[in-house]
Formats: sequence, structure tokens, C-alpha cells
Amino acid sequence: KLNKTEKYTKYSILIIILFSIVALALTSMYHVSGDGCWYLSIGKFIGNEKKIPLFEPLGRDEPFWSPPLYHILIAIVYSSFKIFGNDVANFSVKFISPLFGILSLIFSFLVIKKLVNSKIAFYSTIFLAFVPIFLDYSILDYVESMLIFFVLLSIYFLIKYKNILSGITAGLSILVKYNGLFILPVLVYLLY
Repeated sequence: KLNKTEKYTKYSILIIILFSIVALALTSMYHVSGDGCWYLSIGKFIGNEKKIPLFEPLGRDEPFWSPPLYHILIAIVYSSFKIFGNDVANFSVKFISPLFGILSLIFSFLVIKKLVNSKIAFYSTIFLAFVPIFLDYSILDYVESMLIFFVLLSIYFLIKYKNILSGITAGLSILVKYNGLFILPVLVYLLY
């Protein structure tokens, strides 16, 4: 089946594989710091206590205000791998962002291929894969890689005429980060 695909799709697959190797290799080497520490401490708290924190002192003075979906996913991964030990659980949660970064790259290719053509989608994939900020968000523990994934997935579902799934994934993007709200006007425009 790969032999029958056109050349720009093949090239895009190679770019996505190269990006995946780079992102996963760099993720395995870095130590969590900055905002990632806060995200992981919240996720571990949810995983251990089975509740969303409110006023617990988990690295910031203000009460917990962030949308909870990313933290809940960290809690699920952390709890799942905790049976193998705390070090394995801590190591495994670092790979949430690269997973969503890779999926975002795949769906950006699919969306652009559907809206324009595979040649433009290939060049867009190269550009997106090696823009330093996208690579940074796909390696470090930030919510943006998950946000980008759900935003692209909502656009993908909309151009495939699956409006309900598009609305659900747009809602999930808002549960990842409040900035997901800004996809709604785009979806309304595309729907129109």
C-alpha cells in the first residue's frame, strides 16, 4: 500500500518518522523543570488522591484554576505505570507531550492535504516539524501539544463532515487549555 501512495505523502511519512525519533530521543534525556514540574505535581496528586486539588500547596500560591484534562491524563499514566515503580511512572509521564506532538503533526498533514493538496501538506509538515517552538512543546511537559492535537482533530472531523465529533474535540481542547475557545470561530467559519 505504501508503494501506491504518491511521493509527497511518502516524504511526509518520512518527516513524521524523523520528527518522532528526534522528539522521543530528546524527551528521554531531559529532566522535568519549570511549568512541567507544576503540571506533573498536579497530575501525581490527582493520581494518588483521586481528586482535583483546590487549595493544596502544589507549587503555586493561588488555588487550582487550570482546565483539568491534561492533568487527569498525567494521573492516569502515572497510576498505570506506578506498579512498576515510582521512577518508571515519572519517566513514562514525560512521553505524553511527544505523543500528542506526533499526533498533531499527523493530523496537520491530513488537514492540509484535504484542504489544499499533498505537496503543500508536505512542505507544511517539514515547516511544522522543525519549528523550534513546536519541537519544544512536543518534548517538554506543556499542555500546548495536547491543545494543538485537539484543535487539529476538531478541524479534521469538521472537514470530514463529522460535526458532532468536531464539537466534542473542540470542547476537549477547551478542557486542556482555555485558549482552545478560539477554535470555535474557525469551526463556525468552516461550517458556514
